[in-house]
Amino acid sequence: MPRTVSEVAEIVANALSAVDAAPLADVLAEDAVYEIPFTGHRSAGRDAVLATLGAGSAVAARIGLGKVEVTTTETADGFAVELVAEGRNPHTGHSYRLPSSAGLLTVRDGEITRYRDYPNNGAATALHGTKEVFQRFLDAAVDNRWDDLADLYSDDVVIEIPFAPAGVPKVTRDREELRKRFHEAGQRRRITKADRVVVHETSDPEVLVAEYDLHGEYEGKAYVSTYAMVLTVRDGRIVHSRDYSGPPVFAESA
Repeated sequence: MPRTVSEVAEIVANALSAVDAAPLADVLAEDAVYEIPFTGHRSAGRDAVLATLGAGSAVAARIGLGKVEVTTTETADGFAVELVAEGRNPHTGHSYRLPSSAGLLTVRDGEITRYRDYPNNGAATALHGTKEVFQRFLDAAVDNRWDDLADLYSDDVVIEIPFAPAGVPKVTRDREELRKRFHEAGQRRRITKADRVVVHETSDPEVLVAEYDLHGEYEGKAYVSTYAMVLTVRDGRIVHSRDYSGPPVFAESA
């Protein structure tokens, strides 16, 4: 006899509470689908869904997750889940309790055929450490994802560029102004890679000092720029940065 919806919901609640996807193998249909509408992510098939949900264990360790409260509510074709996460941010030592996800699960013949997950991405961002935010900064820069790069900064970020050339403000205090400048610069240049990256942690977990080179093309000409950055991250976003760089060095023409 197939499991009832309440029995399936109990298995799911226990698995999510334990941050252990393995028990879900018994209640996922072979052709189950897992979706995150916020991002467009879609995993199809039991094994793919288990792999996606199983990755949550690594995330839990990274954010210092200690407990997950799960509430289930039966619906006409399955049930809804609401999750509240508790833990201690390993980067700051601060305790947190926050709503982490809501989901809708469709159950047919005792098996889950569809799981639509709505995670609290803003809360997840707030738990990112300084080094992780810096790596996301480099990744977005090298991929020329200017909106993603701008979104790493807080609304009231303060950016200082002590060696700013003529025409570039030495201080910027607005994320949207920064976003505009990223897009304008992106029309003339393309970043291709970062190297010689050295990250120096400091006695303040919110602050790091980084050295790195960015390689790219400016109006078709290859160049490299060398940077030193003093970065302050709070609640997963860059709130202050002092950026030092010299003029770009262009490759000699053949």
